[in-house]
Amino acid sequence: MENELLRFDKSKKLVFIDCETLNLCLNFCQNLPWQVAMLTTVGGKKVDERDFLIKWDTSLKISEDARRITRYPEELIAATGKKFDDVFGTISDWLDNSDYIVGHNVLGFDIYLIKEMYLLKGRNINHLVEKFIDTNCLAKGIKYGIPKIPKESLIEYQYKLLHTYKKGIKTNLTALGKDYSIEHDYDNLHNAIVDLELNLKVWNKLKFQIDI
Repeated sequence: MENELLRFDKSKKLVFIDCETLNLCLNFCQNLPWQVAMLTTVGGKKVDERDFLIKWDTSLKISEDARRITRYPEELIAATGKKFDDVFGTISDWLDNSDYIVGHNVLGFDIYLIKEMYLLKGRNINHLVEKFIDTNCLAKGIKYGIPKIPKESLIEYQYKLLHTYKKGIKTNLTALGKDYSIEHDYDNLHNAIVDLELNLKVWNKLKFQIDI
């Protein structure tokens, strides 16, 4: 029924998450998140946020591509960055107690970093998997004209779209923001908290175009 759709449920707690990393790959031996930002929303409105800079005890260096894209704040991290052990409790508490976990390309990138963060603490993310909402996948569904069918779970539908591509159709955050005429600080994207502010605005448009 229409009133069962997520866009009409004002009680659900959504946690938006985005990571900026030392590299552009998914191998945790060669990549670590130096920024983890989260927003909590209820009824489509932000109620809380966290923005962690993480200082790792590692010999791993940031790649030149990642440094350029993310404008890596090396001095700020050295001065104010927190140890992973000091922030994981908050990260896991927010994710564990959410109804949904939202991110742009979260199933293609951030989920792997989240998995590795949990593994470092001897935990898995099996209890989180069904919570993920990837706004990149949903945007593909809308732009490609591929609706979710009743027999599919939400996660199955999204993974199907994650690996579906159509030439010339853009679903990155910047493209979606401009498609929806969203005002935003586009010049400072790839700062995780700035990305999440746009992700929330995009989600609040997407959710009215797709039945989930």
